[in-house]
Amino acid sequence: MINTWNESLLHEELKDYYCGDNGLKEVPIDGSICDILAADGQIIEIQTKNLSSLSVKIEKLLTHHQVKLIHPIPVITYIETYTEGNVLISKRKSPKKGSLYSIFPEITKIWRFLPDPKFTLLVVLAEILEIRIADGKGSWRRKGVSKADKKLLKILDQVEISSLYDLQKMIPEGLSEPFTRKDLRNTDAGKNADFMAWVLHQAGMLELVGKQGNAHMYRVSHVHRKTGRVKTKRVPAPIAEEIDTVP
Repeated sequence: MINTWNESLLHEELKDYYCGDNGLKEVPIDGSICDILAADGQIIEIQTKNLSSLSVKIEKLLTHHQVKLIHPIPVITYIETYTEGNVLISKRKSPKKGSLYSIFPEITKIWRFLPDPKFTLLVVLAEILEIRIADGKGSWRRKGVSKADKKLLKILDQVEISSLYDLQKMIPEGLSEPFTRKDLRNTDAGKNADFMAWVLHQAGMLELVGKQGNAHMYRVSHVHRKTGRVKTKRVPAPIAEEIDTVP
């Protein structure tokens, strides 16, 4: 059961699930090893975290190929802790809950591919098991318990994002315009609101219309609603220290 973090059970299980019977796994294409080559020729990449690290690879592959990027978000997480001898010590449900809005911190470098009709982002909302080892080598916050692996328990939902407009549609209903990031934080977007506002603004899906005190005010851009695909330019991604000040 116990694996290493770099050989994630979660990654392998998702790869098996989306490869199916007719796909190929670990295929060299254009100088890169791709997770899956589907029967229809589409390249499928599965990334459980740090989507930005794939931006160069995706840009290269999109030159000649259809690419689907799959990212799982743990909506429900159970935690099992084992001794180094693989004896179960405890099992509990984590208080942390992900949501579809958790995708925004991950796509600060990925959103720019959405205007390309050859690119699709598939968000997998899942129930996950996190496996930990009481080896004394982990974070002091976990009292030395190390994170060892993650395992897929259940796929709860799948959301395909194939255009910038698909991102814009995620703006919570009932949000009065113009609105601030604080207003957005008070919706289901919660802690992901700052990244959501940043991505949508850079992508042209939100317009900056003024300020309320020191807070930037936004409204939804209607110019892209018909096609959901616009010409975009590269912009720098926000860093944690600047996320509250970038308009």
